[in-house]
Amino acid sequence: MRTFASLSLFALAFASPTHAEPVSMQCDGKFYQQRQPYFVTFDLATNHFVYERVGGNILPGDVIEANDDRLDLSLKASGGRILLSFDRKRNLMTWPGMPGEELGRPLLRHACAAVSDRTMLSMFYQQEQPDPKRRDAVDAFSISCPGNTVPYYFITLDRSTKAVVLETESRSIEPGNITSIADHEIKFGVGRSPNKQFDLLWDDRSRLLTWIGISNDPTRPTKTQECIVTKTRSIMEYYEQLSRWK
Repeated sequence: MRTFASLSLFALAFASPTHAEPVSMQCDGKFYQQRQPYFVTFDLATNHFVYERVGGNILPGDVIEANDDRLDLSLKASGGRILLSFDRKRNLMTWPGMPGEELGRPLLRHACAAVSDRTMLSMFYQQEQPDPKRRDAVDAFSISCPGNTVPYYFITLDRSTKAVVLETESRSIEPGNITSIADHEIKFGVGRSPNKQFDLLWDDRSRLLTWIGISNDPTRPTKTQECIVTKTRSIMEYYEQLSRWK
């Protein structure tokens, strides 16, 4: 049912870009004859897109021209931009090559298919050997909570993969892991290193988020906030930050 809904949304979004939701595609790329799939998420309302290599880079791009047949794309990469195009009728991504494959750049065409929406879980990071599946939304949801310096900050959690992504008030990213799920409560930790780890508790029934404090540390008191459950945050929410890096 979820796949059918995504495919329907894909068709609707491309038919009416003014009211479009972001739409994600998975393309069957290859590198030295080895399969290397990647995702592309389009937002035709803003003419932006995000490229994700499975388990690898995440790059921003722009839709520079669109018609009923194709999208001409410009991907921001190291040292400049890469131009490519997406065939909307055949779901085919083309990476132009050099004549005679000069400079080792052949023409590439990759078949693509609509997939479930890519979410902020795509920004999940782990120091150990990465598991790309933890970036896939399976049973995910997001919450927005009142901030001190901004109206809201956001947390995206997935009950199935146990992945957590916190968008801080400064809009940086902190990864985390769900440590336990019991009844209506989810306990999780966020932070890139053990000495900067924060433990939190989400109560789905009361809609309360508790930042669990540390004894005898006045800078880390226990704090409880009332938050709102929202639609799972799209990877497109992070487009502006990605653009600043490139």
